[in-house]
Amino acid sequence: MKVDDFSAYNREEVLKNYKELRYVKDNKSYFLYLIFTAGACVYVGETCNIFWRVIKHKSKCAQDSVIYLQEYSDKERVLKLEKHYIRILKPMFNNRYCSKNQLELFLT
Repeated sequence: MKVDDFSAYNREEVLKNYKELRYVKDNKSYFLYLIFTAGACVYVGETCNIFWRVIKHKSKCAQDSVIYLQEYSDKERVLKLEKHYIRILKPMFNNRYCSKNQLELFLT
């Protein structure tokens, strides 16, 4: 999977397009998201509620940030893809998963 396969949004577009998730507690969809600022990946994450997750990531999303999203129905697949992209892109805000002693996270 390539970043080109993801939908690209800015922060305001995510909040507008997914505002219906504000009051959803048990969403059956899972989102893999990558936040890019100035052309570099700064964070990779997964969530079942992208609206609230982007609200919480205000400090990681600058005005010029691009958020790449992909929606899935299988949480296990999203978790594996999240680990894969963290390992490949080495985002600065995911540094706890990129450290030398955390490589066991990527064996699955």
